[in-house]
Amino acid sequence: MKKAISLYCFLILTNTVFAQKEVRNADGSYFKQCSHFEISKPLWQLAKEHPAIFRKSKEHKEARDGANRHPWKNVANSNLTFQVDPVMQTEQGTAKGTGTAINVEGTNSVAGYDPLDPSGMAGTNYYVQAVNSNYQVFHKNGTAATAPIDLATLFPGSLDDGDPVVMYDKFADRWVITEFLCPINNCSKLLFAISTTNDPTGSYYLYTFEPDVNDNADYPKYSIWSDGYYETCNCDFQKVTVYDRTKMLAGNPNAGFIVIPAIDAPNNSFWCPQTLFADGQLPTFGDPQFMFYFTDDAWGGGLQDQIHIYKITTNWTANTGAFIPYDSLTTLPFNSYFTGGNMKNIAQPGTNKKLDALEGIISYRIPYLRWTDHNTALFSHAINTGSQVAGVRWYELRQNLTSKKWSIYQQGTYAPSDGVSRWNPGIGMDNNGSIGLAYSVSSSSSVYPGIRYTGRNKCDTLGKMTLAETTAIAGASNWTSDNRWGDYSQTTLDPSDGVTFWHTNQYMATGQNLTTRIFTFQVPTCPSGIENMQGNNTNLTATAIGNNTIAVNATNLPSNSKLELTFFDNQGKLIEQRPVFPTNFILSINLQLQEMAAGMYYIRIGNSDFMKVVKIMVP
Repeated sequence: MKKAISLYCFLILTNTVFAQKEVRNADGSYFKQCSHFEISKPLWQLAKEHPAIFRKSKEHKEARDGANRHPWKNVANSNLTFQVDPVMQTEQGTAKGTGTAINVEGTNSVAGYDPLDPSGMAGTNYYVQAVNSNYQVFHKNGTAATAPIDLATLFPGSLDDGDPVVMYDKFADRWVITEFLCPINNCSKLLFAISTTNDPTGSYYLYTFEPDVNDNADYPKYSIWSDGYYETCNCDFQKVTVYDRTKMLAGNPNAGFIVIPAIDAPNNSFWCPQTLFADGQLPTFGDPQFMFYFTDDAWGGGLQDQIHIYKITTNWTANTGAFIPYDSLTTLPFNSYFTGGNMKNIAQPGTNKKLDALEGIISYRIPYLRWTDHNTALFSHAINTGSQVAGVRWYELRQNLTSKKWSIYQQGTYAPSDGVSRWNPGIGMDNNGSIGLAYSVSSSSSVYPGIRYTGRNKCDTLGKMTLAETTAIAGASNWTSDNRWGDYSQTTLDPSDGVTFWHTNQYMATGQNLTTRIFTFQVPTCPSGIENMQGNNTNLTATAIGNNTIAVNATNLPSNSKLELTFFDNQGKLIEQRPVFPTNFILSINLQLQEMAAGMYYIRIGNSDFMKVVKIMVP
């Protein structure tokens, strides 16, 4: 009888609908509790189920997406002369790359949706990818670990409305899968799945959140921060939404979110600012988050070519948040405006049908990395090089650790003058400070929509991509069903080695078959003999050996100069920080700490040029 009662209580707790607690604050921010919580079946069971019979049609999604994409509010200023981009790179790099160790077909839409909106990240042992209507788990050797799984079999009440995003929260060793839900006219509900363990084929905590029933949360972009999962979107009412990461990771059914009203910035009616996505090390718990977007003088209205930065603070004790203007950075000239009508921009062979350049928006994601003397943020977006040929403008921003001010460390426009459009980019930085950039390609004559990549290492001339451009997968046909493309691609860093980039994107296979690709690449290291630069071969281990002692050992370090060692928990709370000095490129040290709670922690060693981060479990 006792077992039966316990099981009954468990079932009640894991399928709960709430009368949402809501707290409105004087500053306009507000807190709401999730409206639904349950625990899913393991994926190996879901994979055997048929897609939900109530899945909405492709036509419905296209209608919703079309309604959220409008012509520009700010038409191009006819009095503005098209300026030559002073940092346009018109030649490809020549550095030899390592090739693609993994280069496999990804999942495809079981419902035939387009665009596919591919999103994916690598964890310790798996790569998880999602597209509109379904997702799939892969082993990191590229073989399938599950069948494609319809999102409607995972999320409660899902109608397969789409825009799924995959995140691997490496600081908690958990997986996060999201999509929105458009129950009537507005995409007002957000669905979250948080893996209950580090196994993405297992069960998930499932949350339904309803920030505003009168708003569209179209084109959501998520990021991982120490105090929450942050979301921005192409919303009717601009806002930043912060979800309670700590409670969601614990499977707490009372997890909620804070909505922070944002500015109604100049935009093109398809606009999605983005927040920082923590790579490398988590920021210290309580550090402010930052939001970024850009403006273009070609939009008219007195706008300038600028990056705009806003600071966001969240207080979970008071359930409040604040959003304030922080800075504006003037960039070198660029032109992000394309003519030809809404979403009709990029030429392809054998047809007059043109593809969406995804103009006016920062591509997903903005990776954020902490170094010993600065913080880094990277982002990229499509620009018009002239004659409707797209290139990729990219930036590395740096934050001063004392003043906390951001500045443009380097900027470039990758646009070899071969008539090929490069757009829908994804950018990342490895633990040596090298940058990887992957993107869609197409041309009017001979290049069907495919995927290529390039990159640069830390020693290269600023503003230049020096890695010889490599084709990950060539397109083999054109796309004529509509003008949509993307809307997402995603470049992320492998948490196991800190130097391998993973990218997923869509491309055209033979027979006008729209599908996705998953591949890896690395950026070559700096020339040999340059000390204090690269840590590709560094081996770092950390082991709890009892008596509140952590044994830290590192070999093949890139330098015998002073390094910084930091020890922090999975919320970014700093426990120990000290300088360390290798001998013969080896470090061996025991950290004597105060009594620690059992759980997951992280050790990082590094300097201004490289870092290595490893996980440690304290029993």
